[in-house]
Amino acid sequence: MASSPIEVRPLGSPTERGLHFQFANQAFSSDPSPDNALYWQQVFTTRPDYRPEQLRGAFLEGEQLGSYLIQERMLRMGEARLPTGCIGSVVTYPAHRNRGVASALMRDAMNYAFAHRHALLLLDGIPKFYHRYGYSDMFDQSVQDIDRAAVLAQPPSTHTVRTATQDDAESVLALYDRHCGPYTGSFTRTVEQQTHRLQHRLPDNPLWVATSPEGHLEGYLFLQSGAERLDARELAADNWPSALALLQHHAQLLDGPTVPATLRYRLPLTSPVLQWMIDHLEAVDTSHWKHPADEWVVRSQTYHHRDAGWMARLVHLPTLVQALLPEWQARWRHSLSHWSGDVLLLVGGEPCMLRIEGTELRLISPSTSAADAIQLTPQTFTQIVFGYQPVPRAVQQKRQSL
Repeated sequence: MASSPIEVRPLGSPTERGLHFQFANQAFSSDPSPDNALYWQQVFTTRPDYRPEQLRGAFLEGEQLGSYLIQERMLRMGEARLPTGCIGSVVTYPAHRNRGVASALMRDAMNYAFAHRHALLLLDGIPKFYHRYGYSDMFDQSVQDIDRAAVLAQPPSTHTVRTATQDDAESVLALYDRHCGPYTGSFTRTVEQQTHRLQHRLPDNPLWVATSPEGHLEGYLFLQSGAERLDARELAADNWPSALALLQHHAQLLDGPTVPATLRYRLPLTSPVLQWMIDHLEAVDTSHWKHPADEWVVRSQTYHHRDAGWMARLVHLPTLVQALLPEWQARWRHSLSHWSGDVLLLVGGEPCMLRIEGTELRLISPSTSAADAIQLTPQTFTQIVFGYQPVPRAVQQKRQSL
């Protein structure tokens, strides 16, 4: 007798939800434990925007085989806000591997995103795996290594550092919006969401904030938890004194003979904070330098590895294009171009037409009679949207002209 097909549905009971966090914690945590699993379950299920349907599991004849979670977030790209489904903790339980569970979960994520009118799906996970489900690279991470001795050699900052409280939520959110909001890939946050983030910080790894002598909150630092606290996940600062105070505090948190010589930050390459570090930090000892041009106090690196990092998948072309329109309009006006005409995009065979009239850009009903038609796969179009692949290269690969 043939087995029943795998069904994917919301996790409906505390036992089902507990199984997800138990196995996800075992698969993805560097220090798995029942307490750790319970903590992450509490964090996820108490989010202001949480809905039970966002925890989903695969079942066969009533037995839970695997599960994943999906968060619905608004991704920023200049003037555009892209409704995005963020997939996380995709896990097939060990006894049920190689039975098509992951494929069932990925199909469900697509169906869920389409039903909820998401423009994109976004994830970061197993290398050389998700491309088979239509995902393509859209972001390569840049990190900065900072010479810890150079930070400690600076005169003490005029600013002070303390742990953040829930009362700081509005100020921290304002800093996040000022310093992260302009960059493609940041997400919108509400005060309620920021308060929740502060409420659920682990006691041994709080959010640190820098305040001016007048008591104004002018910077914050978010560190990776556990032994990896040399890695800063977010740093936002309004000026060099606040940035320096946070750098010095970070350097002083790590002590002992095994402390690495460098701190690691994740900043956009055009971040003002990164430029301040370059402008102010000086090497303490250059006696070991062989060639000064090859040495550093601040070192930036970008990691490239195909099908192995942040990846996105187009869900619904009309939703994505409509959401992108404000940013496309802003970029077109900024370019000072005055070309007029219609451009037909065929993305995976689905048409989308833009009409350009002077400085104005709008969507119109598609017509196959357009003089300029560009055919792109959904994967290539997604990479163009995020600037991961330049338009001329994508067009040339298809032997098209624009």
